[in-house]
Amino acid sequence: MAKPASPSSNNGAVTVPRAWLAGLAILLVVPWLVVAAVYQLRTGTGEAEAPAGPPTGAERRAGDGPWGRLTLTPIVISPPLEYVSADWGRNEPPAWAFPGVPLEDVGAFLAAAGASPEQVAQLRQAARAEAGIQGTVILPPPAVVRALSRDARARIYARLSKTPLNFDQAQSFRFLGATAEEWLGGSLMSPRTRALIEPLLYRDGPFLHFADVESIRAEVAGPEEMQRLAKTLLRGSTLLVELAVDGISDVSGLAEYWGLGGRRTDIRPLLESVAEPGGADGVDIVHLLPAFARNYLYRYPKITTEDLNRPLLVNCLWSSLNFFSQIPDDKFLDVNTALTALRTNYYVVEHGYQLGDIVALLDEDGDLFHVAVYLADGLVFTKNGTSPVAPWTIMALSNLTAFYHRRAETPRLIYHRLNAY
Repeated sequence: MAKPASPSSNNGAVTVPRAWLAGLAILLVVPWLVVAAVYQLRTGTGEAEAPAGPPTGAERRAGDGPWGRLTLTPIVISPPLEYVSADWGRNEPPAWAFPGVPLEDVGAFLAAAGASPEQVAQLRQAARAEAGIQGTVILPPPAVVRALSRDARARIYARLSKTPLNFDQAQSFRFLGATAEEWLGGSLMSPRTRALIEPLLYRDGPFLHFADVESIRAEVAGPEEMQRLAKTLLRGSTLLVELAVDGISDVSGLAEYWGLGGRRTDIRPLLESVAEPGGADGVDIVHLLPAFARNYLYRYPKITTEDLNRPLLVNCLWSSLNFFSQIPDDKFLDVNTALTALRTNYYVVEHGYQLGDIVALLDEDGDLFHVAVYLADGLVFTKNGTSPVAPWTIMALSNLTAFYHRRAETPRLIYHRLNAY
């Protein structure tokens, strides 16, 4: 059975080659000729609005703006145990593939990455030339894998993650957090299992990673414990966001910002209630979002037999293009249909981003690989992956780009706004 996708599995990537830009001149000549130039030349827009650093620890204040004054509280969510298989993973010995790299160069890399001379020698003994990849494959002994220092593991696995041949590293479990306790603490798994995996955690930017399931599988006490381990590893950090409403004078402007999509009169009574003397200190923005986002935020997809006949499971394009929809439109499961809608129904904005703008992330070659919906103050509504164990969450845009940094170190950010707004 295939490994249950972590929030990173599939990387949420809807890989779209630059070829899709070729039809822009036919569809919308003037606006999209500009976009084509932007896609090819810009290094990103609007990053100044994204909060810096991971939102870990206690609640913090976000900046003020037309969206009002926000307070961010980090929370951790994980999929229901019913969604997690007890029989997961590849269940085969780990293998490290170095396509295009000869054996002698692999040894030099391992030494430079921080592996000890003894570890390098043992790994070289476990290596073989592989003609199919014109490079080297290593079957690392489990004892060597477990003995790697955290820094050496991070450097080696960062290299391995650059090819999908190394599934465990390319699709590692990852968690936005400063400490192992934030990820593993208070989970259902046993202390013994935690003691097995904690030394194998490594850091890449603001994220902690784990990629050594097969190295510890034999030591995990049974399928139920494997299920609890998966639920723990699939935990994800997200944000609760509260809007302060300081008085009736605030209501008109806040309703204007949060009520886009013809919803101003719908949310005004709630804002007025909070603004009244003796009212609540604030309101969770989930109550101010369109129906689609309210229904899906912090939740996990429910997969039915009908989903098996669809072209794709729900993904970032489907989620973003349906943001203002009362009823989700499944035509956006088709990538070409979704991209046509993004080309024809949206225009590009360079600043003054507002609720509902779609942020497209492009790699250094100009290929679109992820989209998310701008909320406020550099926060986005995002679905990172098609997996049923990848939820809809709120993230800081800076952390979203860090999540996908293996796909693009410096992604280009292109903001799209629905023509009606």
